[in-house]
Amino acid sequence: MEAFLTFIALLLMALVTGVSFSHLLQRGPKAELPGPKFLAIQQILLRNYGRAIGGLEAAALLFALLLAVVVCTRPSLVYLAGGAATCLALMIAIWAFWINPINQTINTWTDESLPPDWAKFRDRWHTLHAVRLILSLLGLSALITLALQLT
Repeated sequence: MEAFLTFIALLLMALVTGVSFSHLLQRGPKAELPGPKFLAIQQILLRNYGRAIGGLEAAALLFALLLAVVVCTRPSLVYLAGGAATCLALMIAIWAFWINPINQTINTWTDESLPPDWAKFRDRWHTLHAVRLILSLLGLSALITLALQLT
Protein backbone atom coordinates (compact mmCIF):
# COMPACT_ATOMS: atom_id res chain seq x y z
CA MET A 1 0.00 0.00 0.00
CA GLU A 2 2.84 2.42 0.85
CA ALA A 3 4.49 1.88 -2.51
CA PHE A 4 1.23 2.44 -4.40
CA LEU A 5 0.33 5.61 -2.48
CA THR A 6 3.88 6.92 -2.87
CA PHE A 7 3.81 6.27 -6.61
CA ILE A 8 0.45 8.00 -7.11
CA ALA A 9 1.34 10.95 -4.84
CA LEU A 10 4.67 11.37 -6.63
CA LEU A 11 3.08 11.10 -10.08
CA LEU A 12 0.41 13.69 -9.26
CA MET A 13 2.94 16.03 -7.66
CA ALA A 14 5.19 15.72 -10.72
CA LEU A 15 2.27 16.66 -12.99
CA VAL A 16 1.42 19.64 -10.76
CA THR A 17 5.06 20.73 -10.85
CA GLY A 18 5.14 20.44 -14.63
CA VAL A 19 2.16 22.76 -14.96
CA SER A 20 3.75 25.25 -12.57
CA PHE A 21 6.97 25.09 -14.57
CA SER A 22 5.04 25.75 -17.78
CA HIS A 23 3.75 29.01 -16.27
CA LEU A 24 7.33 30.05 -15.55
CA LEU A 25 8.27 29.34 -19.17
CA GLN A 26 5.39 31.56 -20.35
CA ARG A 27 6.53 34.59 -18.38
CA GLY A 28 9.14 35.94 -20.79
CA PRO A 29 7.19 35.48 -24.02
CA LYS A 30 4.01 36.92 -22.50
CA ALA A 31 5.93 40.02 -21.39
CA GLU A 32 6.57 40.79 -25.06
CA LEU A 33 2.92 40.55 -26.11
CA PRO A 34 0.71 43.56 -26.66
CA GLY A 35 -2.36 43.70 -24.44
CA PRO A 36 -4.92 42.21 -26.85
CA LYS A 37 -2.74 39.17 -27.61
CA PHE A 38 -2.04 38.61 -23.92
CA LEU A 39 -5.77 38.83 -23.28
CA ALA A 40 -6.55 36.26 -25.96
CA ILE A 41 -4.04 33.82 -24.51
CA GLN A 42 -5.37 34.22 -20.98
CA GLN A 43 -9.00 33.95 -22.00
CA ILE A 44 -8.77 31.25 -24.66
CA LEU A 45 -5.70 29.07 -24.22
CA LEU A 46 -5.78 28.96 -20.42
CA ARG A 47 -9.55 28.63 -20.02
CA ASN A 48 -9.48 24.93 -19.04
CA TYR A 49 -6.53 25.11 -16.67
CA GLY A 50 -8.49 26.03 -13.53
CA ARG A 51 -10.77 23.02 -13.40
CA ALA A 52 -8.26 20.48 -14.69
CA ILE A 53 -5.35 21.64 -12.57
CA GLY A 54 -7.57 22.24 -9.55
CA GLY A 55 -8.67 18.61 -9.69
CA LEU A 56 -5.09 17.46 -10.15
CA GLU A 57 -3.89 19.51 -7.16
CA ALA A 58 -6.78 18.30 -4.98
CA ALA A 59 -5.97 14.69 -5.88
CA ALA A 60 -2.27 15.25 -5.14
CA LEU A 61 -3.18 16.75 -1.77
CA LEU A 62 -5.47 13.83 -0.95
CA PHE A 63 -2.83 11.25 -1.81
CA ALA A 64 -0.12 13.10 0.13
CA LEU A 65 -2.43 13.14 3.17
CA LEU A 66 -3.28 9.45 2.74
CA LEU A 67 0.41 8.69 2.49
CA ALA A 68 1.05 10.59 5.73
CA VAL A 69 -1.60 8.45 7.46
CA VAL A 70 -0.17 5.20 6.10
CA VAL A 71 3.40 6.02 7.22
CA CYS A 72 2.30 7.50 10.56
CA THR A 73 4.50 5.12 12.58
CA ARG A 74 7.66 6.61 11.01
CA PRO A 75 8.00 10.27 11.97
CA SER A 76 10.51 11.24 9.29
CA LEU A 77 8.19 9.92 6.58
CA VAL A 78 5.16 11.62 8.13
CA TYR A 79 7.02 14.94 8.05
CA LEU A 80 7.92 14.46 4.39
CA ALA A 81 4.38 13.50 3.33
CA GLY A 82 2.94 16.22 5.56
CA GLY A 83 5.38 18.72 4.10
CA ALA A 84 4.27 17.82 0.57
CA ALA A 85 0.62 18.12 1.63
CA THR A 86 1.33 21.51 3.23
CA CYS A 87 2.99 22.75 0.04
CA LEU A 88 -0.03 21.63 -1.97
CA ALA A 89 -2.46 23.25 0.46
CA LEU A 90 -0.52 26.52 0.22
CA MET A 91 -0.50 26.29 -3.57
CA ILE A 92 -4.26 25.81 -3.61
CA ALA A 93 -4.73 28.73 -1.21
CA ILE A 94 -2.57 31.03 -3.36
CA TRP A 95 -4.65 30.12 -6.37
CA ALA A 96 -7.98 30.55 -4.54
CA PHE A 97 -7.22 33.82 -2.78
CA TRP A 98 -4.97 35.64 -5.26
CA ILE A 99 -4.69 34.03 -8.69
CA ASN A 100 -8.33 33.15 -9.28
CA PRO A 101 -9.49 36.72 -8.56
CA ILE A 102 -6.95 37.94 -11.13
CA ASN A 103 -8.27 35.36 -13.61
CA GLN A 104 -11.84 36.46 -12.97
CA THR A 105 -10.93 40.10 -13.48
CA ILE A 106 -9.03 39.40 -16.71
CA ASN A 107 -11.94 37.32 -18.02
CA THR A 108 -14.21 40.38 -17.84
CA TRP A 109 -11.96 42.41 -20.14
CA THR A 110 -12.34 42.90 -23.86
CA ASP A 111 -9.83 44.41 -26.26
CA GLU A 112 -11.72 47.68 -25.90
CA SER A 113 -11.94 47.60 -22.10
CA LEU A 114 -8.34 46.54 -21.42
CA PRO A 115 -7.22 48.83 -18.56
CA PRO A 116 -4.01 50.84 -18.85
CA ASP A 117 -2.48 48.87 -15.95
CA TRP A 118 -3.21 45.43 -17.45
CA ALA A 119 0.51 44.52 -17.30
CA LYS A 120 0.39 44.84 -13.51
CA PHE A 121 -2.18 42.02 -13.43
CA ARG A 122 -0.05 39.91 -15.80
CA ASP A 123 3.09 40.40 -13.71
CA ARG A 124 1.32 39.66 -10.43
CA TRP A 125 -0.21 36.50 -11.95
CA HIS A 126 3.24 35.30 -13.00
CA THR A 127 4.86 36.19 -9.68
CA LEU A 128 2.22 34.22 -7.78
CA HIS A 129 2.72 31.28 -10.11
CA ALA A 130 6.48 31.46 -9.46
CA VAL A 131 5.79 31.18 -5.74
CA ARG A 132 3.58 28.18 -6.46
CA LEU A 133 6.42 26.61 -8.48
CA ILE A 134 8.77 26.93 -5.52
CA LEU A 135 6.20 25.27 -3.26
CA SER A 136 5.63 22.57 -5.85
CA LEU A 137 9.34 21.84 -6.13
CA LEU A 138 9.61 21.63 -2.34
CA GLY A 139 6.66 19.22 -2.20
CA LEU A 140 8.04 17.12 -5.03
CA SER A 141 11.44 16.99 -3.33
CA ALA A 142 9.80 15.85 -0.11
CA LEU A 143 7.99 13.02 -1.89
CA ILE A 144 11.13 11.96 -3.77
CA THR A 145 13.02 11.87 -0.47
CA LEU A 146 10.20 9.83 1.09
CA ALA A 147 10.25 7.38 -1.83
CA LEU A 148 14.01 6.95 -1.51
CA GLN A 149 13.68 6.23 2.20
CA LEU A 150 11.11 3.49 1.50
CA THR A 151 13.54 1.56 -0.67
